[in-house]
Amino acid sequence: MTRLFVAGFPREATKDELLALFRQFGTGPDDITFPRDRRTRRKKGYAYINVADGRADAAIEAFHLFEIAGRLLTVARALDRPQKRPRA
Repeated sequence: MTRLFVAGFPREATKDELLALFRQFGTGPDDITFPRDRRTRRKKGYAYINVADGRADAAIEAFHLFEIAGRLLTVARALDRPQKRPRA
């Protein structure tokens, strides 16, 4: 699976709505993650979506700058997070 970063969708968007868009690229219900603010527990306004290997470029081409509810999506390959340094 290839991990994509998706931003720009409305905060009210549900996992089912994003799944409907990305299902054609091999995405299942467990392949969508909405990071949340630690204090408020509100969605941060972006998601990480896993798509089938070899389908990432097609998903990016299909949905980058795609308009949903008057907003443009930003879709790109997700970058790996740097490892955290151990606490002293």
